Amino acid sequence: MKNKETKNFNLEIKAVSEAGEFEGYASTFGNIDAYDDTIQQGAFAETIKEKTPALLWQHDASEPVGVISELKEDDNGLYVKGRLLVGKVAKATEAYELLKAGAIKGLSIGYVAIKWETEKNSEAKYGVIRRLTEIDLWEISLVTFPADSFAEVTGVKAIKEMSVREIEEKLREAGFSHGEAKTLISTLKERLRDSDDNTTDAAKAADKLLQILKG
Repeated sequence: MKNKETKNFNLEIKAVSEAGEFEGYASTFGNIDAYDDTIQQGAFAETIKEKTPALLWQHDASEPVGVISELKEDDNGLYVKGRLLVGKVAKATEAYELLKAGAIKGLSIGYVAIKWETEKNSEAKYGVIRRLTEIDLWEISLVTFPADSFAEVTGVKAIKEMSVREIEEKLREAGFSHGEAKTLISTLKERLRDSDDNTTDAAKAADKLLQILKG
């Protein structure tokens, strides 16, 4: 089975009721994010027909905080209505108070990428975008840091320790041509070399390659 990934978005809250109900967007379409990914309209169509994802706190499977009552795609993105179990689950009550106060401003999706295409794009930070066309959605989480979460980055160090040949072999296994693999490796090396004093940029470069290697 393919690895689970996370993707974070600013929480576009429309309303938060005293009963713990909220609505907004868990994902938006067409934008190239910090990982050079873009989600296409229709990517959630099949998965939301088949199941309702869990509503979690910070992607912790042991911390369900409520239920999803409505989930649909529109022209903007993945619209969600949810209800926090205020007064019944301690973490849900805490999440509600933080949400109402504006201390929590993010939603994040936990998913498995089913179908995607990669292509060169001048708007991408690393020259290549991954266009997600089908997603298996597992959960939606309220998160503290929506813009730059590296929950799945296990490391810049690990990639730095891999030889060029090892990285190239992994890329070739993932379906990249010899020339494409060389270009990606060259781009990564430049980013890591130029990012000695910028760990965030290095982490993004590493995460982009990790996503490609994971397939």
